[in-house]
Amino acid sequence: HKCQLTKLHDWSLKKMTHRCKIPIFSLFTIATRASKSLTNDFIFKLYVMRKLALMVMLLLASAGMKAQEKKWEHQVFISSGILFNRDDGSSETGLSAQLGYGLNHFLSEKFSLMPGIVLRYASDNGFKRSLEGADDDNFFFADIPLMALYHVSGHANGWVLGIGPVFSFALDKDNYDNDANPNDPLNGKSKIKTFGLGLQPSVTHKLGRFRLGVEGHINLTNMLEKYDRVSSSKHLHHVVASLYYRF
Repeated sequence: HKCQLTKLHDWSLKKMTHRCKIPIFSLFTIATRASKSLTNDFIFKLYVMRKLALMVMLLLASAGMKAQEKKWEHQVFISSGILFNRDDGSSETGLSAQLGYGLNHFLSEKFSLMPGIVLRYASDNGFKRSLEGADDDNFFFADIPLMALYHVSGHANGWVLGIGPVFSFALDKDNYDNDANPNDPLNGKSKIKTFGLGLQPSVTHKLGRFRLGVEGHINLTNMLEKYDRVSSSKHLHHVVASLYYRF
């Protein structure tokens, strides 16, 4: 009987142990699945946050680019008008034509600074036929203007007032050519100096991408090259109509 009781007791313990294993395994499975669910949920939230952060960065970059576009403008322009070629007390009129590029930088909504590069042609026989034997003036310059602009209506359409210095470099200084006296010592010599300084006033009106108006060039320095027989002065002024296009 004692042996049977022992066997029965051992069998009962095994059965109880077997029964106890089922809930423990089930709890482990549930915990594992819950852990996986939490992990997947965390990964999904991290993915969403990452996408949102990327979208915010793209929006900020786009806004920065738009702000940058408002601060900088490329401008090309053409000009044509009247040249005033002043020699001492006398003055002759002619043609002045320009082709240029400017990089406009807004310091505020209404003020901007625009340096540029301009090719300028100046001729005192632009509107009349050259007389036979006459020694007309024909000059070609590379100008570097530094314009300070005031935009009355800010970035909107409206008047733009400007003024600034112009640094001029003569690319073609023209040479004296006295047909009546081939032995003239001035023949073949340059008429003007290489460097000149001017002042450019400007009144234009902005309409969309275009800007149209009137500009001047006041030659502040004597451009005439000095020689033994040459002691007068020469100043090349002009008033031109200008058309700008910005992009």
